[in-house]
Amino acid sequence: MKIRAVKLRMTTAQGEFGFKFEFSRGLTVIRGSNSSGKSTFYNTLIYGLGMEELIGGKGEKVLPYAVREYFVQGDIRVTVESSEVLVELENASGRCVTLRRAIRDSMRQSKLVEVFESAHLTEGTELGMPQPTYLFDPGSAQKQEGYFHFLEGFMGYQLPQVPATNGGVAKLYLQTIFAALAVEQKRGWTDYIANIPFSEFATRALGSPSSCWVWGCSSDRPNERPLTPIPWRLTLTGARPTYDTLRQAAAANGVVIEGLSATPVSMFDPAAILFVKSDGNTKTTLLDQVSKLRAEHNALGAKAEAYGKASGAEALQELEVASSELQRLSVLHERATTNLTLQKAALDELRLLLSESSEDLERNKTALKLRKLGAQMEIEVATDHCPTCHQAVDDTLLVGIVTGPQMDLNTNIDYLDSQRKMLQNQINGAVEEIRQSEITVADVAARLAAIHDYRNSLRGDVSTGMAESRAIVRRQIQIDLELSNLQAFKTQAEALMFTFGEIADRLAANQGDRRALPKETYSDVDVSRISLFEKHFRGNASSFGYESAEIADIRISLDTLTPILSELELREILRPKAQTSLTADSSASDFVRLIWSYLLALYQTSATRGFEGQHPGLLLMDEPGQHSMRSASQRALLQLLIAQPGLQAIVAASFDEDESVFMTATAGLAFHLIQWEGKVIQPISA
Repeated sequence: MKIRAVKLRMTTAQGEFGFKFEFSRGLTVIRGSNSSGKSTFYNTLIYGLGMEELIGGKGEKVLPYAVREYFVQGDIRVTVESSEVLVELENASGRCVTLRRAIRDSMRQSKLVEVFESAHLTEGTELGMPQPTYLFDPGSAQKQEGYFHFLEGFMGYQLPQVPATNGGVAKLYLQTIFAALAVEQKRGWTDYIANIPFSEFATRALGSPSSCWVWGCSSDRPNERPLTPIPWRLTLTGARPTYDTLRQAAAANGVVIEGLSATPVSMFDPAAILFVKSDGNTKTTLLDQVSKLRAEHNALGAKAEAYGKASGAEALQELEVASSELQRLSVLHERATTNLTLQKAALDELRLLLSESSEDLERNKTALKLRKLGAQMEIEVATDHCPTCHQAVDDTLLVGIVTGPQMDLNTNIDYLDSQRKMLQNQINGAVEEIRQSEITVADVAARLAAIHDYRNSLRGDVSTGMAESRAIVRRQIQIDLELSNLQAFKTQAEALMFTFGEIADRLAANQGDRRALPKETYSDVDVSRISLFEKHFRGNASSFGYESAEIADIRISLDTLTPILSELELREILRPKAQTSLTADSSASDFVRLIWSYLLALYQTSATRGFEGQHPGLLLMDEPGQHSMRSASQRALLQLLIAQPGLQAIVAASFDEDESVFMTATAGLAFHLIQWEGKVIQPISA
């Protein structure tokens, strides 16, 4: 894709203001001083492309006030009544479109991007009827009316699905790709791909999704899964809600579930799941409990028929039996409540031990990390030797106090880690025991309340001498209600068991698909592609004059796809070599050279025959000469940009506002120059 031209148009009471510039298909240098509006020009272009998230936000607020509110023309403060930006693009098939996006407008919002099938800025053709699209609202990357959906198709892309932070998958964000293509001045030179916008997909490795996609690698998360992942967690959709629903329904009916795993399994047997009622001493299956209740209901019916013929002694005997049952349930309830209190106290103690163990583990890991870093920095004390006398130093403060072998840091870390896992398992078991105890307490309490009501009704029957027992009727009603609830729970549980079976089948199929995946993280082609990228990166770093480390020792990490040196991520080297000038060529500027090398190597790898990737052939850089960069390095960058066939590079730079620096960096190079006198915002002639 090529950017052919950009135009800013602002309407004011003093007439139209703005700018219009066209770009070459190769290198375009935008030269301007730090106060001339160079960054305004660059950021307006990025905004016109709908990629202002790379600048640090969404909408027109990321742009300077000069294009939204007012600007100064001479001694006059000019108020902006309306403003818009137009960008003309051309894709690989030669199709040209003009994008129009409002910055300040009483009718059009900044989320609207109008697409015209016209080369309006370069050829002067009429805009015609626009195709309205929107951005930043849901569906802008999926729906036909979405701007990012349009731009993806215009660029010839079909972006893949990648793992999302919610456990599912989401389309790779187009702005993530542009983060490897456009670098703004303020934060863009702080990392290899610095301005990746926040999105819903999970990325462990910095820049790996955009890097892999741009150069055509088949993996976006090294060591984890391919670019189009098998949706592992999507297969488990509904598992946790189903489990929680069943647990809640069981608890409401005083039922304890045995044999059901909280974690979905691929081999699910409904017959192995038991539903039981417990009084703290004995357990009764749900089927036996239903049979027991029905038998009691029938016995009460027979007793009701003979109630009128019963003697007072029989009524008193029934009252005594009810009182005994009430006392028994009271004792069970007290025991169950006491047991629950003890279990909760034990859980609190386990959690305290886990917290202390985790804290000790982190301290030991930190100590080991510092020790390793000290050894790499050749600090003698980190290798258990005194830096003064060079004698061995014991790695403990308890020498002579504690006899016998003592654990070193690694052994201590392993021990603490295993202890932490053991405590976590104990906590999980304790939580499950407490859950079952709470159900038991609630069930015994319900039975206690029911027998209490029954006994009170019996007392009333004895004292009044009624011909029909109110106690029997009350108890029969209670049994009918409990049977109805248990039957409803049984029906609900059967439906949920069927859902668990479906989840298990999906999980088993997913596990089979994952077993069929390649065992290696990268294919042979990917390995060759990464090796080629590494070669280009080292070659670029050498051309740009990188000196903070031996270039031959630089490698590309297979975990993060970023440069490493001795398994450490390569960033700023704080100890400069003798030949490195601290004022003119600091280690910070060397890191910027690495960023140049990285971004350029992405295109070089993608453009190599036989390794063709998805790079659109576009690179935008705002003020790449950071940290008093040498003019020779800036010249090397421009030379390499010009040397890449098919690459359109747009570089905005001030060249230290020094004419000699500009001439040194550009002498003899073929490029298109854009510069202006004064401010970039000027009157637009008719």
